[in-house]
Amino acid sequence: MINKTTNANAIEQPKVALIVGASGLIGQHLITQLLSSSSYSKVIALVRKPLTFTHPKLIPWQVDFQQLAAELSAQTTSQFHVKTGLSGNNFPAIDDIFCTLGSTIKKAGSKAAFTEVDYHYPLIIAEHFYRQHSSLFAIVTAMAANESSNLFYNQVKGKVETSLRKIGYQHLGIFRPSMLSGQRDENRIGEQVGAILMHALAFIIPKKYQVIQAEKVANAMLAYAKNPQAGVSVIQSDQLQNH
Repeated sequence: MINKTTNANAIEQPKVALIVGASGLIGQHLITQLLSSSSYSKVIALVRKPLTFTHPKLIPWQVDFQQLAAELSAQTTSQFHVKTGLSGNNFPAIDDIFCTLGSTIKKAGSKAAFTEVDYHYPLIIAEHFYRQHSSLFAIVTAMAANESSNLFYNQVKGKVETSLRKIGYQHLGIFRPSMLSGQRDENRIGEQVGAILMHALAFIIPKKYQVIQAEKVANAMLAYAKNPQAGVSVIQSDQLQNH
C-alpha cells in the first residue's frame, strides 16, 4: 500500500479499514472505535449477517463464508454492487485489516469446522488483500498459540500465526490475549466460571495470565495500527492489559 503521507511533516490522510468478526466480543468494541477514529475515512465490515446499526463511514459487505474466496473475488459483479452499493471500480483500497474471528470446537461443531473459521478464513482474507496491496494485518489468536501444542485449539492458533508470517505483510500484528471478559451474545458457561475464578484470584496470578477485558484488546489493536512497527509484532496479554 502506498504511504498516504508525502513527508514526515505532512498531515496523515485518513485510511480505509476492513474488520472481520465485528459481531464478536472484541469486534463489537473495535468496530465502534474504528468508526469513531479520525484515522479512518471508511470502515468496511465483512459480515455473515446484516449489522444492526448504520454509520456514515460504515460499508457492510455481507458474504457467504462457505464461499469466501469466491465472494472476495467478486468485486466486479453486479451482485457485489447490490451488497455494498459500490462497484468494483470505486471500491476503496483497503489499508488496514483487523481480524477478530474466533470460535470454539463446541460452537463450530467439529475440529474441521473450527479449523475452517480460525485458520482458513483468516488466511483466505489475508492472502486476498495482500495481493491488493493492503499493508497491515492485525489478528487475535490466543495466549498459548503454538502449532506444536498438545491442545488442538492452541495448535490451530499457532498454525494460523505461522502461515500469516509467510505472506509478507509490511505490518503483521499478532494479539495473544488471556481469557476474555465482556458481554457476549452467546453463553459460554465454562468461560464465565473461569473468568470469575480468575478475577477472584487476580492478586496471585501473574499479569500475563489474568482475565482481560475485550475492550482492552480492541484498544491495543487500534493503538498498534496508528503506529505499527515494520515486520511482525507479537503483543502478549500482559502488554494488552496496559490499554
